[in-house]
Amino acid sequence: MDFELKNNLDNIMKKLHIQPVGNGYIDLICPVENIGEFIDCMEQLGIKIKGFTWWCHVHDSHPACGLGGPQSQYSDGWFSEIPADEITYFESNETLKQYLLEDYPNCPQYKECYVPAFWLDLD
Repeated sequence: MDFELKNNLDNIMKKLHIQPVGNGYIDLICPVENIGEFIDCMEQLGIKIKGFTWWCHVHDSHPACGLGGPQSQYSDGWFSEIPADEITYFESNETLKQYLLEDYPNCPQYKECYVPAFWLDLD
């Protein structure tokens, strides 16, 4: 990845409070209120989001839904990893955005505490 793209991506992540779980650009935990803007920014940079995994935002009034995870860098609490066999894939950033902002909030499996962690395709 070239320096300018990396710099732009890092600045977007900081601005939108995107928290990487480890190193690199996989498992980027995104606050629900920033999902649309983050996906739009990735589209503008020409970066495809491969897919995502779920994390539970744990805080004083909400216990963990999953396994252990990192402290939140931008809010109270920490993130609990929701076990999954694989990441959830979408054909495009736009279909992912539609799912997370329109479809998922209206489905029976919806959980208010779940936040997505994006996996970027930078190869």
